[in-house]
Amino acid sequence: MQNGLSLIDRAYLVFLVLAVYLVWSCSDVQKRTEPEHLLSQEEMTEIYTDMLMLDAVYRTNPKKFESYQLEPTAHIYNKFDIDSLTLAQNMSYYNLDFEANSEIYEQVRKNIERKKQLIDSLDNIKDSLRREKRKL
Repeated sequence: MQNGLSLIDRAYLVFLVLAVYLVWSCSDVQKRTEPEHLLSQEEMTEIYTDMLMLDAVYRTNPKKFESYQLEPTAHIYNKFDIDSLTLAQNMSYYNLDFEANSEIYEQVRKNIERKKQLIDSLDNIKDSLRREKRKL
């Protein structure tokens, strides 16, 4: 006596149910809506670079940073003539585009590396000048 569905039929049914569930659960993926004031990838790169630089300065010497009385977020908003909503919308917009976001972060990495090399070069020049000054 056969017990309703065969093993193959049951496996097929389970597979079909899982496939439908998978398609249905992925159908609610957040749609990418363009912000009213869309910033270019280059602008986002500069904003992220500045944000990282400000964070690094703060983490390196918080007391000295606070002595400048600089509010990092206000500085970003003023420098790039944006508000918090524009920044948040653009961050969300680019976060939903993996390719663009990867390009932005790669460029930020290059910017930080370039600035680090410049600072290292300036430090080397300062050290050379100090050594020469001691010789005199």
